[in-house]
Amino acid sequence: MKTREQLVDEGIINDNKVIGYKYIAGFYKEQLKKFKQIGIGNTTEFDIMVTDKLIKVTEKRLRQIRPMIEVSDD
Repeated sequence: MKTREQLVDEGIINDNKVIGYKYIAGFYKEQLKKFKQIGIGNTTEFDIMVTDKLIKVTEKRLRQIRPMIEVSDD
């Protein structure tokens, strides 16, 4: 198996995308934490109502991003 550095050198892994995925995953983690703290039925600082669906969609998106980070970190 090739090292991460070899994959970057060969252009198989784009470091900019890896950093982007990590940033996006961090954003979704923070949003999820905030939504759970605020609680269902309450609103965010932007007047968005926290619902069960909003939390589930945020969790789903975070699950979708995680494999991209794990693959690119190898």
